[in-house]
Amino acid sequence: MQVIVVGGGLVGSTLAEKLAGDGHDVVLVEQNRELIADLNERLDVQTIHGNGATIPVLMKAGIENADLLLATTNSDEANMVVALVGSVIFKVPRVAARLRDPEHEEGFRRIAREPGGERVAINPDMAAVDKILSLMPVPGAVDVASFFDGKLLVAGFHIKPGSEFAGLMLSHLRLLFPATPVLVVAIRRDGRWRVPYGEDEIRADDLVYFAMDPTELDNMLVLLGVRRGAERRVMVAGATRIGVNLSRRLEESGVPVTLIDERREACEKAAAALEDTLVIHGSPTDRELLREEGADRVEGFVACTDGHEENVVACLLAGRMGAAHTFALVDNAALSSLVGDLGIDAIISPRLLSVSLALQFARKGRIKSVAALLEDSVEVFEVEAAEGSRLVRSPLSKLGLPRGILLVAVQRDDRIFIPGGDDRIEPGDHVIVAAAAEMASRLDDILEA
Repeated sequence: MQVIVVGGGLVGSTLAEKLAGDGHDVVLVEQNRELIADLNERLDVQTIHGNGATIPVLMKAGIENADLLLATTNSDEANMVVALVGSVIFKVPRVAARLRDPEHEEGFRRIAREPGGERVAINPDMAAVDKILSLMPVPGAVDVASFFDGKLLVAGFHIKPGSEFAGLMLSHLRLLFPATPVLVVAIRRDGRWRVPYGEDEIRADDLVYFAMDPTELDNMLVLLGVRRGAERRVMVAGATRIGVNLSRRLEESGVPVTLIDERREACEKAAAALEDTLVIHGSPTDRELLREEGADRVEGFVACTDGHEENVVACLLAGRMGAAHTFALVDNAALSSLVGDLGIDAIISPRLLSVSLALQFARKGRIKSVAALLEDSVEVFEVEAAEGSRLVRSPLSKLGLPRGILLVAVQRDDRIFIPGGDDRIEPGDHVIVAAAAEMASRLDDILEA
Protein backbone atom coordinates (compact mmCIF):
# COMPACT_ATOMS: atom_id res chain seq x y z
CA MET A 1 0.00 0.00 0.00
CA GLN A 2 0.86 3.65 -0.35
CA VAL A 3 0.61 4.95 3.22
CA ILE A 4 0.75 8.50 4.60
CA VAL A 5 1.24 9.04 8.34
CA VAL A 6 0.71 12.60 9.56
CA GLY A 7 2.44 13.22 12.89
CA GLY A 8 5.87 11.91 13.80
CA GLY A 9 5.39 11.51 17.54
CA LEU A 10 5.46 8.22 19.41
CA VAL A 11 2.32 6.83 17.76
CA GLY A 12 3.04 8.04 14.23
CA SER A 13 6.70 7.01 14.16
CA THR A 14 5.90 3.55 15.58
CA LEU A 15 3.18 3.02 12.98
CA ALA A 16 5.44 4.21 10.16
CA GLU A 17 8.20 1.84 11.26
CA LYS A 18 5.88 -1.17 11.53
CA LEU A 19 4.07 -0.56 8.24
CA ALA A 20 7.35 -0.03 6.42
CA GLY A 21 8.55 -3.28 7.97
CA ASP A 22 5.45 -4.96 6.50
CA GLY A 23 6.65 -3.88 3.05
CA HIS A 24 4.41 -0.85 2.47
CA ASP A 25 5.58 2.46 0.97
CA VAL A 26 5.31 4.92 3.86
CA VAL A 27 5.59 8.71 3.88
CA LEU A 28 5.76 10.38 7.29
CA VAL A 29 4.77 14.07 7.57
CA GLU A 30 5.98 16.14 10.54
CA GLN A 31 6.34 19.91 11.01
CA ASN A 32 8.95 19.84 13.80
CA ARG A 33 12.40 20.07 12.13
CA GLU A 34 14.28 18.62 15.08
CA LEU A 35 11.93 15.64 15.22
CA ILE A 36 12.30 15.14 11.46
CA ALA A 37 16.08 14.94 11.87
CA ASP A 38 15.69 12.32 14.60
CA LEU A 39 13.19 10.31 12.53
CA ASN A 40 15.53 10.29 9.54
CA GLU A 41 18.21 8.71 11.70
CA ARG A 42 15.93 6.06 13.21
CA LEU A 43 13.50 5.10 10.46
CA ASP A 44 13.79 3.79 6.94
CA VAL A 45 10.84 5.79 5.58
CA GLN A 46 10.43 8.92 3.49
CA THR A 47 9.86 12.02 5.63
CA ILE A 48 8.39 15.36 4.65
CA HIS A 49 8.67 18.53 6.69
CA GLY A 50 5.49 20.57 6.82
CA ASN A 51 1.98 20.98 8.20
CA GLY A 52 0.14 17.79 7.29
CA ALA A 53 -3.22 19.53 7.74
CA THR A 54 -2.61 21.58 4.57
CA ILE A 55 -3.39 20.43 1.05
CA PRO A 56 -0.02 21.38 -0.56
CA VAL A 57 1.92 19.30 1.99
CA LEU A 58 -0.45 16.36 1.63
CA MET A 59 -0.14 16.53 -2.15
CA LYS A 60 3.64 16.55 -1.81
CA ALA A 61 3.29 13.40 0.30
CA GLY A 62 1.32 11.76 -2.53
CA ILE A 63 -2.19 11.81 -1.12
CA GLU A 64 -3.70 11.56 -4.60
CA ASN A 65 -2.43 7.97 -4.81
CA ALA A 66 -2.65 7.03 -1.13
CA ASP A 67 -4.36 3.81 -0.07
CA LEU A 68 -4.22 4.57 3.65
CA LEU A 69 -4.04 7.83 5.62
CA LEU A 70 -3.28 7.90 9.35
CA ALA A 71 -3.70 11.18 11.27
CA THR A 72 -1.74 10.80 14.52
CA THR A 73 -0.72 14.30 15.64
CA ASN A 74 -1.28 15.45 19.24
CA SER A 75 -4.04 17.79 18.10
CA ASP A 76 -7.60 16.53 17.63
CA GLU A 77 -8.38 19.53 15.45
CA ALA A 78 -5.44 18.89 13.13
CA ASN A 79 -6.32 15.20 12.88
CA MET A 80 -9.93 16.08 12.02
CA VAL A 81 -8.77 18.40 9.24
CA VAL A 82 -6.37 15.77 7.86
CA ALA A 83 -9.10 13.13 7.93
CA LEU A 84 -11.66 15.42 6.27
CA VAL A 85 -9.27 16.46 3.52
CA GLY A 86 -8.26 12.87 2.88
CA SER A 87 -11.80 11.49 2.95
CA VAL A 88 -13.82 14.23 1.23
CA ILE A 89 -11.40 15.91 -1.16
CA PHE A 90 -8.98 13.15 -2.13
CA LYS A 91 -11.23 10.11 -1.54
CA VAL A 92 -8.49 8.11 0.22
CA PRO A 93 -10.00 4.60 0.56
CA ARG A 94 -9.05 4.15 4.21
CA VAL A 95 -8.57 6.88 6.81
CA ALA A 96 -7.89 6.64 10.55
CA ALA A 97 -7.68 9.57 12.97
CA ARG A 98 -6.49 9.64 16.59
CA LEU A 99 -9.12 11.64 18.52
CA ARG A 100 -9.35 12.11 22.29
CA ASP A 101 -12.29 14.48 22.57
CA PRO A 102 -15.63 12.58 22.53
CA GLU A 103 -17.27 15.44 20.61
CA HIS A 104 -14.64 15.25 17.88
CA GLU A 105 -15.03 11.49 17.86
CA GLU A 106 -18.79 11.82 17.40
CA GLY A 107 -18.28 14.25 14.54
CA PHE A 108 -15.88 11.85 12.86
CA ARG A 109 -18.34 8.98 13.27
CA ARG A 110 -20.90 10.99 11.31
CA ILE A 111 -18.37 11.45 8.55
CA ALA A 112 -17.57 7.74 8.66
CA ARG A 113 -21.21 6.88 7.99
CA GLU A 114 -21.06 8.57 4.60
CA PRO A 115 -20.51 6.15 1.67
CA GLY A 116 -17.13 5.84 -0.01
CA GLY A 117 -14.23 4.37 1.91
CA GLU A 118 -13.48 3.08 5.39
CA ARG A 119 -12.90 5.50 8.25
CA VAL A 120 -12.16 4.87 11.91
CA ALA A 121 -11.54 7.06 14.95
CA ILE A 122 -8.98 5.81 17.48
CA ASN A 123 -9.47 7.19 20.98
CA PRO A 124 -6.43 6.34 23.15
CA ASP A 125 -8.24 7.33 26.36
CA MET A 126 -11.16 4.99 25.73
CA ALA A 127 -8.74 2.29 24.61
CA ALA A 128 -6.94 2.65 27.95
CA VAL A 129 -10.23 2.32 29.85
CA ASP A 130 -11.14 -0.81 27.87
CA LYS A 131 -7.70 -2.30 28.56
CA ILE A 132 -7.94 -1.67 32.31
CA LEU A 133 -11.40 -3.24 32.40
CA SER A 134 -10.10 -6.29 30.53
CA LEU A 135 -7.28 -6.68 33.07
CA MET A 136 -9.39 -6.49 36.20
CA PRO A 137 -11.05 -9.92 35.87
CA VAL A 138 -7.56 -11.45 35.41
CA PRO A 139 -5.71 -10.62 38.65
CA GLY A 140 -1.95 -10.64 38.43
CA ALA A 141 -1.89 -10.25 34.63
CA VAL A 142 0.35 -7.57 33.13
CA ASP A 143 -1.52 -7.69 29.84
CA VAL A 144 -4.66 -9.35 28.46
CA ALA A 145 -5.97 -9.76 24.92
CA SER A 146 -8.97 -11.79 23.82
CA PHE A 147 -9.61 -13.47 20.49
CA PHE A 148 -12.32 -15.55 18.84
CA ASP A 149 -14.99 -13.24 20.35
CA GLY A 150 -13.70 -13.78 23.87
CA LYS A 151 -13.37 -17.56 23.62
CA LEU A 152 -9.56 -17.46 23.77
CA LEU A 153 -7.58 -15.46 26.30
CA VAL A 154 -3.93 -14.42 25.95
CA ALA A 155 -2.61 -13.18 29.30
CA GLY A 156 0.88 -12.36 30.57
CA PHE A 157 2.05 -13.23 34.10
CA HIS A 158 5.28 -12.91 36.06
CA ILE A 159 6.45 -16.33 37.23
CA LYS A 160 7.29 -16.29 40.93
CA PRO A 161 10.00 -18.49 42.47
CA GLY A 162 8.31 -21.62 43.78
CA SER A 163 5.49 -21.39 41.24
CA GLU A 164 4.26 -24.63 39.67
CA PHE A 165 5.48 -23.24 36.35
CA ALA A 166 9.08 -22.50 37.37
CA GLY A 167 11.34 -25.09 35.74
CA LEU A 168 8.55 -26.55 33.59
CA MET A 169 9.28 -27.59 30.00
CA LEU A 170 6.70 -26.13 27.62
CA SER A 171 6.07 -29.56 26.17
CA HIS A 172 4.91 -30.67 29.65
CA LEU A 173 2.19 -28.03 30.02
CA ARG A 174 -0.41 -30.60 29.06
CA LEU A 175 0.29 -32.40 32.34
CA LEU A 176 -1.07 -29.37 34.23
CA PHE A 177 -3.98 -28.82 31.84
CA PRO A 178 -5.02 -32.23 30.49
CA ALA A 179 -8.62 -31.29 29.67
CA THR A 180 -8.13 -27.93 27.92
CA PRO A 181 -4.65 -27.36 26.47
CA VAL A 182 -2.74 -24.19 27.35
CA LEU A 183 0.07 -22.81 25.19
CA VAL A 184 2.91 -20.38 25.92
CA VAL A 185 2.85 -17.59 23.33
CA ALA A 186 5.86 -15.47 24.35
CA ILE A 187 8.49 -15.19 27.08
CA ARG A 188 10.50 -12.21 28.29
CA ARG A 189 13.70 -13.17 30.10
CA ASP A 190 16.51 -10.82 31.14
CA GLY A 191 14.95 -7.99 29.17
CA ARG A 192 14.72 -9.96 25.90
CA TRP A 193 11.63 -11.33 24.20
CA ARG A 194 11.25 -14.64 22.40
CA VAL A 195 8.50 -16.64 20.76
CA PRO A 196 9.17 -20.08 22.30
CA TYR A 197 9.18 -23.66 21.06
CA GLY A 198 8.39 -26.98 22.75
CA GLU A 199 11.79 -27.61 24.33
CA ASP A 200 11.97 -24.21 25.99
CA GLU A 201 11.72 -24.03 29.78
CA ILE A 202 9.78 -21.59 31.95
CA ARG A 203 11.99 -20.04 34.63
CA ALA A 204 11.35 -18.05 37.78
CA ASP A 205 11.14 -14.29 37.09
CA ASP A 206 10.13 -14.85 33.46
CA LEU A 207 7.24 -12.83 32.07
CA VAL A 208 5.16 -15.46 30.26
CA TYR A 209 2.15 -15.02 28.00
CA PHE A 210 -0.27 -17.96 28.06
CA ALA A 211 -3.07 -18.69 25.57
CA MET A 212 -5.95 -20.42 27.32
CA ASP A 213 -9.64 -21.12 27.41
CA PRO A 214 -11.12 -18.53 29.83
CA THR A 215 -12.64 -21.39 31.84
CA GLU A 216 -9.09 -22.38 32.87
CA LEU A 217 -8.34 -18.98 34.41
CA ASP A 218 -9.05 -19.96 38.02
CA ASN A 219 -6.81 -23.02 37.71
CA MET A 220 -4.10 -20.82 36.20
CA LEU A 221 -4.30 -18.34 39.08
CA VAL A 222 -3.98 -21.11 41.67
CA LEU A 223 -0.86 -22.48 39.96
CA LEU A 224 0.60 -18.97 39.72
CA GLY A 225 -0.08 -18.25 43.39
CA VAL A 226 -2.12 -15.12 42.61
CA ARG A 227 -4.42 -13.77 45.33
CA ARG A 228 -7.57 -11.70 45.08
CA GLY A 229 -8.31 -8.57 47.12
CA ALA A 230 -10.16 -8.58 50.44
CA GLU A 231 -12.84 -6.30 48.97
CA ARG A 232 -14.37 -6.10 45.51
CA ARG A 233 -13.59 -2.41 45.34
CA VAL A 234 -11.39 -0.29 43.08
CA MET A 235 -9.45 2.85 43.95
CA VAL A 236 -8.70 5.23 41.07
CA ALA A 237 -6.04 7.94 41.34
CA GLY A 238 -6.62 10.84 38.95
CA ALA A 239 -9.89 12.54 37.97
CA THR A 240 -8.66 12.71 34.39
CA ARG A 241 -10.75 11.79 31.36
CA ILE A 242 -9.51 8.22 31.73
CA GLY A 243 -10.10 8.15 35.49
CA VAL A 244 -13.65 9.52 35.29
CA ASN A 245 -14.66 7.27 32.39
CA LEU A 246 -13.18 4.24 34.14
CA SER A 247 -15.06 5.09 37.33
CA ARG A 248 -18.29 5.45 35.37
CA ARG A 249 -17.84 2.09 33.66
CA LEU A 250 -17.08 0.42 37.00
CA GLU A 251 -20.16 2.04 38.53
CA GLU A 252 -22.29 0.63 35.73
CA SER A 253 -20.98 -2.86 36.47
CA GLY A 254 -21.77 -2.53 40.18
CA VAL A 255 -18.19 -2.19 41.45
CA PRO A 256 -17.69 0.30 44.34
CA VAL A 257 -15.15 2.99 43.38
CA THR A 258 -13.11 5.58 45.28
CA LEU A 259 -11.62 8.35 43.11
CA ILE A 260 -8.77 10.52 44.47
CA ASP A 261 -7.37 13.72 42.96
CA GLU A 262 -5.44 16.63 44.50
CA ARG A 263 -7.08 19.19 42.18
CA ARG A 264 -10.22 20.53 43.87
CA GLU A 265 -11.86 21.67 40.64
CA ALA A 266 -11.30 18.27 39.03
CA CYS A 267 -12.86 16.60 42.08
CA GLU A 268 -15.93 18.83 41.86
CA LYS A 269 -16.41 18.05 38.15
CA ALA A 270 -15.94 14.32 38.76
CA ALA A 271 -18.44 14.31 41.63
CA ALA A 272 -21.00 16.01 39.40
CA ALA A 273 -20.42 13.56 36.55
CA LEU A 274 -20.49 10.37 38.64
CA GLU A 275 -23.35 8.90 40.66
CA ASP A 276 -22.04 6.36 43.17
CA THR A 277 -18.28 6.97 43.17
CA LEU A 278 -16.76 8.36 46.37
CA VAL A 279 -14.62 11.33 45.27
CA ILE A 280 -11.79 12.34 47.64
CA HIS A 281 -9.76 15.55 47.43
CA GLY A 282 -6.15 14.70 48.22
CA SER A 283 -2.86 13.41 46.87
CA PRO A 284 -2.76 9.82 45.57
CA THR A 285 0.80 9.56 46.95
CA ASP A 286 -0.27 10.51 50.50
CA ARG A 287 0.32 7.33 52.50
CA GLU A 288 -1.99 8.33 55.35
CA LEU A 289 -4.82 9.21 52.98
CA LEU A 290 -4.49 5.90 51.17
CA ARG A 291 -4.57 4.05 54.47
CA GLU A 292 -7.65 5.97 55.65
CA GLU A 293 -9.49 5.18 52.42
CA GLY A 294 -8.66 1.46 52.61
CA ALA A 295 -6.11 1.06 49.81
CA ASP A 296 -4.79 -2.01 51.64
CA ARG A 297 -8.04 -3.91 51.03
CA VAL A 298 -8.96 -3.02 47.44
CA GLU A 299 -9.08 -5.51 44.57
CA GLY A 300 -7.46 -2.99 42.22
CA PHE A 301 -5.62 0.33 42.45
CA VAL A 302 -5.47 2.27 39.17
CA ALA A 303 -3.20 5.33 38.85
CA CYS A 304 -4.13 7.40 35.80
CA THR A 305 -3.10 10.96 36.64
CA ASP A 306 -1.40 13.09 33.97
CA GLY A 307 1.92 12.59 35.79
CA HIS A 308 3.23 9.18 34.79
CA GLU A 309 6.02 9.19 37.37
CA GLU A 310 3.39 10.00 40.00
CA ASN A 311 1.35 7.02 38.77
CA VAL A 312 4.30 4.70 39.37
CA VAL A 313 4.88 6.07 42.89
CA ALA A 314 1.19 5.84 43.78
CA CYS A 315 1.04 2.20 42.63
CA LEU A 316 4.18 1.32 44.55
CA LEU A 317 2.69 2.82 47.74
CA ALA A 318 -0.67 1.11 47.27
CA GLY A 319 0.96 -2.22 46.46
CA ARG A 320 3.19 -2.14 49.53
CA MET A 321 0.21 -1.22 51.69
CA GLY A 322 -1.66 -4.32 50.53
CA ALA A 323 -3.67 -3.45 47.38
CA ALA A 324 -4.14 -6.79 45.61
CA HIS A 325 -3.36 -5.49 42.12
CA THR A 326 -1.99 -2.21 40.78
CA PHE A 327 -2.22 -0.62 37.34
CA ALA A 328 -0.25 2.47 36.26
CA LEU A 329 -0.85 4.66 33.22
CA VAL A 330 2.64 5.14 31.74
CA ASP A 331 3.70 6.15 28.23
CA ASN A 332 7.37 6.49 29.15
CA ALA A 333 9.20 3.61 27.43
CA ALA A 334 12.00 3.59 30.02
CA LEU A 335 9.51 3.26 32.88
CA SER A 336 7.41 0.68 31.02
CA SER A 337 10.39 -1.63 30.62
CA LEU A 338 10.82 -1.71 34.41
CA VAL A 339 7.30 -2.96 35.14
CA GLY A 340 8.46 -6.32 36.49
CA ASP A 341 11.19 -4.83 38.64
CA LEU A 342 8.86 -2.22 40.08
CA GLY A 343 6.31 -4.77 41.27
CA ILE A 344 3.40 -3.09 39.47
CA ASP A 345 0.99 -5.60 37.95
CA ALA A 346 0.34 -3.81 34.67
CA ILE A 347 1.46 -0.75 32.76
CA ILE A 348 -1.22 0.86 30.58
CA SER A 349 0.20 2.64 27.55
CA PRO A 350 -2.29 4.66 25.47
CA ARG A 351 0.44 4.97 22.84
CA LEU A 352 0.80 1.22 22.35
CA LEU A 353 -2.96 0.77 22.46
CA SER A 354 -3.37 3.39 19.70
CA VAL A 355 -0.68 1.68 17.64
CA SER A 356 -2.35 -1.70 18.06
CA LEU A 357 -5.76 -0.38 16.99
CA ALA A 358 -4.30 1.48 14.02
CA LEU A 359 -2.39 -1.60 12.89
CA GLN A 360 -5.53 -3.68 13.15
CA PHE A 361 -7.24 -1.20 10.82
CA ALA A 362 -4.25 -0.96 8.47
CA ARG A 363 -3.89 -4.73 8.14
CA LYS A 364 -7.56 -5.49 7.55
CA GLY A 365 -8.30 -8.33 5.17
CA ARG A 366 -7.02 -11.78 5.99
CA ILE A 367 -5.78 -10.35 9.30
CA LYS A 368 -8.83 -9.93 11.53
CA SER A 369 -7.23 -8.44 14.63
CA VAL A 370 -3.83 -7.57 16.07
CA ALA A 371 -2.58 -7.24 19.65
CA ALA A 372 0.86 -5.84 20.46
CA LEU A 373 2.20 -7.44 23.62
CA LEU A 374 4.07 -5.52 26.30
CA GLU A 375 6.90 -3.37 24.87
CA ASP A 376 5.54 -3.96 21.37
CA SER A 377 8.13 -6.68 20.66
CA VAL A 378 5.71 -9.52 19.95
CA GLU A 379 2.46 -9.29 17.98
CA VAL A 380 -0.46 -11.69 18.05
CA PHE A 381 -2.69 -11.89 14.97
CA GLU A 382 -6.04 -13.47 14.25
CA VAL A 383 -5.94 -14.47 10.58
CA GLU A 384 -8.20 -16.29 8.15
CA ALA A 385 -6.63 -19.18 6.25
CA ALA A 386 -7.10 -18.84 2.50
CA GLU A 387 -7.46 -21.58 -0.08
CA GLY A 388 -4.09 -22.12 -1.78
CA SER A 389 -2.04 -20.34 0.89
CA ARG A 390 1.10 -21.88 2.34
CA LEU A 391 -0.75 -22.21 5.62
CA VAL A 392 -3.07 -24.94 4.32
CA ARG A 393 -0.66 -26.95 2.15
CA SER A 394 0.86 -29.34 4.68
CA PRO A 395 0.64 -30.66 8.23
CA LEU A 396 2.06 -28.09 10.65
CA SER A 397 5.21 -30.14 11.23
CA LYS A 398 6.06 -29.78 7.53
CA LEU A 399 5.14 -26.14 6.99
CA GLY A 400 8.68 -25.01 7.73
CA LEU A 401 7.59 -21.94 9.70
CA PRO A 402 10.62 -19.84 10.69
CA ARG A 403 11.67 -19.58 14.34
CA GLY A 404 9.86 -16.62 15.83
CA ILE A 405 6.44 -17.48 14.34
CA LEU A 406 4.08 -19.72 16.33
CA LEU A 407 0.60 -21.03 15.49
CA VAL A 408 -1.24 -20.63 18.78
CA ALA A 409 -4.83 -21.78 18.26
CA VAL A 410 -7.39 -22.60 15.57
CA GLN A 411 -11.12 -21.93 15.41
CA ARG A 412 -12.96 -24.25 13.04
CA ASP A 413 -16.71 -23.70 13.06
CA ASP A 414 -17.59 -23.83 16.79
CA ARG A 415 -14.48 -25.78 17.82
CA ILE A 416 -11.32 -24.14 19.21
CA PHE A 417 -8.15 -26.18 19.59
CA ILE A 418 -4.39 -25.82 19.97
CA PRO A 419 -2.89 -27.50 16.89
CA GLY A 420 -0.23 -30.19 16.99
CA GLY A 421 2.37 -31.17 14.41
CA ASP A 422 0.05 -33.61 12.66
CA ASP A 423 -2.83 -31.14 12.34
CA ARG A 424 -3.65 -29.34 9.10
CA ILE A 425 -5.11 -25.87 8.74
CA GLU A 426 -8.17 -25.84 6.50
CA PRO A 427 -9.37 -22.95 4.28
CA GLY A 428 -11.68 -20.70 6.26
CA ASP A 429 -10.14 -21.57 9.62
CA HIS A 430 -9.39 -18.65 11.91
CA VAL A 431 -5.88 -18.98 13.28
CA ILE A 432 -4.07 -17.15 16.08
CA VAL A 433 -0.43 -16.50 15.12
CA ALA A 434 2.24 -15.05 17.42
CA ALA A 435 5.24 -13.43 15.78
CA ALA A 436 8.31 -11.61 17.02
CA ALA A 437 8.06 -8.04 15.73
CA GLU A 438 10.92 -8.50 13.28
CA MET A 439 9.18 -11.58 11.83
CA ALA A 440 5.71 -10.03 11.41
CA SER A 441 6.45 -8.90 7.85
CA ARG A 442 6.95 -12.54 6.81
CA LEU A 443 3.32 -13.38 7.54
CA ASP A 444 2.29 -12.18 4.08
CA ASP A 445 4.27 -15.02 2.48
CA ILE A 446 2.47 -17.51 4.71
CA LEU A 447 -1.04 -16.08 4.24
CA GLU A 448 -1.04 -15.24 0.53
CA ALA A 449 -2.99 -17.57 -1.73
